[in-house]
Amino acid sequence: MIAPDVAAQPRTKRVLLVEDDEAQRAAMSRALAKAGFEVIAAADGARAVDAARALRPDAVVVDVFLPDAGGLGVARALRAELSAVPILFVTGLAIAGVREALAPAPVLFKPFSRKQLLSSVRRIAGEA
Repeated sequence: MIAPDVAAQPRTKRVLLVEDDEAQRAAMSRALAKAGFEVIAAADGARAVDAARALRPDAVVVDVFLPDAGGLGVARALRAELSAVPILFVTGLAIAGVREALAPAPVLFKPFSRKQLLSSVRRIAGEA
């Protein structure tokens, strides 16, 4: 019997999720994992950057407001080391100009549905 060609099978996309709210991080992690993504979760910017260096995610979902570096600081650090990794910002700050300030990265405003999260992540991870 011939073994299936492992190289021909697509690799599971790895998503780095950076969210300081434990309940939101857990819910988002579950939704992404259930959809078939490998999820690396971090509660702050420092852990996120360390995880990204070590694990090389295919996409990053980062909350704009984090207790340490903030989502923009995390994005800058990741861009310096992983320039091609796509980033999706999530934020509860729905005021005029937020989307433009974070451009060209896409923004998902809280509260969002599981469907919106998955659609956005699939799009940036190249699965849409």
